[in-house]
Amino acid sequence: MEEQAEPLDADDVFPKVRGLLGHGSISAGDMRVAGQNATGHGAMAIGTVNVGARDGRSARIWFEPLAVRELSDTYAPAASDQQLDRRLGQHHVVCLSGPSGSGRFTSARLAAARRHGSSRVRLLGGVKQPGDLLASDATLPDGYGYVLRLDDAGVRDVDGSTLMGLGSRAEKAKMTIILVGDFARRRNELAGYLVEHRPAAAAAVFRAKLRSALSGRCVGECGNDCEGGCLDGYVEECTTHPELHAYLTSEPRPEDLAPLVEDIASRVPRGASLRARLARLLPRHQREWAAQILDVEETVEGWSAEQIRAFRVSCAVLAGRPVAEIRQAAWALIEQVTPAPVTVPAATPAPVTGAEQGGGPPAAGIRMRGAVLDNLLGAELRRVVRIEDEWTAGGTRIAFHVANEQLRSVLLEVAWADWWLPEQLLDWLAGLARAEVPETRQLAAAALGWSAGRDVGAALATVAGLAAEPRAAVRQAAAVAVVAMAVQPALGHRVRAELDKWAGGSEAHLRDTVARAYELGLSRLWPDAALVHLWWVAQARMQRWHNSVVRGLVEVHVGGQPGLLLTTLVDWTRSDGPEARLHAARTLRVLAERWAPPPREHWPELLSLAGREVVGMADLATLWAAALSLPETAYRSWRTLGWWLSGADGQPEVAGRCLDLLRLVITGRPSLRHRLDHQLQHVWRPVMPRNALLDDVRRLIDEEQR
Repeated sequence: MEEQAEPLDADDVFPKVRGLLGHGSISAGDMRVAGQNATGHGAMAIGTVNVGARDGRSARIWFEPLAVRELSDTYAPAASDQQLDRRLGQHHVVCLSGPSGSGRFTSARLAAARRHGSSRVRLLGGVKQPGDLLASDATLPDGYGYVLRLDDAGVRDVDGSTLMGLGSRAEKAKMTIILVGDFARRRNELAGYLVEHRPAAAAAVFRAKLRSALSGRCVGECGNDCEGGCLDGYVEECTTHPELHAYLTSEPRPEDLAPLVEDIASRVPRGASLRARLARLLPRHQREWAAQILDVEETVEGWSAEQIRAFRVSCAVLAGRPVAEIRQAAWALIEQVTPAPVTVPAATPAPVTGAEQGGGPPAAGIRMRGAVLDNLLGAELRRVVRIEDEWTAGGTRIAFHVANEQLRSVLLEVAWADWWLPEQLLDWLAGLARAEVPETRQLAAAALGWSAGRDVGAALATVAGLAAEPRAAVRQAAAVAVVAMAVQPALGHRVRAELDKWAGGSEAHLRDTVARAYELGLSRLWPDAALVHLWWVAQARMQRWHNSVVRGLVEVHVGGQPGLLLTTLVDWTRSDGPEARLHAARTLRVLAERWAPPPREHWPELLSLAGREVVGMADLATLWAAALSLPETAYRSWRTLGWWLSGADGQPEVAGRCLDLLRLVITGRPSLRHRLDHQLQHVWRPVMPRNALLDDVRRLIDEEQR
């Protein structure tokens, strides 16, 4: 018996291919900047902050003034600023939580300035743990706002009693203390004192940066009468530009915005000139970032540089999967690109580590969490992936942020161009597409579809090998790859020509893969081609035991072509081939179980479409007659028709349409009239004794008998 593939539909496939095919957003991530300029999405436009140092009275604890007056004019307010202000009014000690580089430090400084004045903000230093501030010698001047940055160890040392003690002391001294750190793991314990930092949108930060960079300049054609009004118009023009708007929507890092602002401010481009500048700047940064991620020089315990690179590429392909699977994929890539070792007689070979041998497997005993995993990802990649803390089957999962989806395809592009031969990567992806885990197969198939944009011939040859395999699960992966190719407009003609050969050929497994591709969403893209190819595929007896043809036909309906579909299916019912008639009847039965969306949810969808003349009532009746007559579909079809009549009872308009349909179905078909009479007496009456519509059905039958 053939292995069955995991259930999958078009709504599962399109999200899996979107990230790798450039339909995701431009990459972004978080950053950490040592200092006080542009520390995150909530940061101000870049400017210089003058800092003076001052010793406190404690030998260990020191504080220094923070100049914040210049920040307020260019600051992009964070969404959490109002909550932070309210919490500071309730408690004199507040924990501001957010990831490093998110702009939390800037927000804390300005919150302190709003409460105490711009000249009364101080940075605390020399504090190993917050409890040190409760020591008798830790005397701080009254009436100031203090900001204390905490590392992970400092965050762990914060507890309720410490916060209460600090709050009491701060209240007496009319000061506030904002503890800045990543308190994500402690939000339940510190809920009363905690504010989650929600950074400003990247678009707001960009506006602030650009407005600051262009401040005092005329960017219009104002001549000597410029009063600065042209600046806001130009900033808005840039921010709403389609390419730049898409980039900003992906929430890029502030450090990525800085060179972009600098370039625009130096040239002040407009229209086509602005579009040309963005076309050069945005992809170039993306590729440079990916190249930096893959240009590995360091090693990690048990891992060579080549293995780390393979691990990072595997992260791009298998985003969302557990680390254990990603490690296996990385080892498979190393095996793919490492030539078989030549056996050379040797005396007593010295032992080598995985890092020294380069092609050896990563040490299986290394726990893939914490510092080891951080080192494998590297500082650049670690910023743009989300690591789940829960224990999952196979270990921690790794997933890219939504805003960083496009980085996955760029990483593959750099790997393809700079590090491995295309055939090596294609063979590796094909191996993953044969994996036992369904999610791994589907992700590898999406990457195969991406690769067609670089070498469509080689990619199609690889997918053809998968499409011809006996395993249904592997053919399903091949179908996903075909869909991923087809959604790339430049490849449409080449992919369609290949499907012509598969669908019209004699290889049953290739024909089955064609049907699976249309089932998984290709019908929505190419409805006309779907009806032709599925007609060819439907002739094969193999499809009697599969539902892919029917599901592919249903996808034509879902894609917005119900009229075209029903007209075609009527032709199928008149075919000499029994398989075509069977698939037409099966498709009608599946479509008949769909109900219209609100506000017509009480209508069967097909009947609603017929009432609005989207589909022909005569075509619908012909298909119903076929479905009610064929032994393979009659039982379920009569049950579905009974369900229509049950729902139509008490709905005069729906009931009238049902009677019109039944009249067309039984007119000229005595066998169906007799079967309807039997169904009414022996099935529907006993289970629906109060259904008034059945009386109208009885009168309809009697009229036809006369």
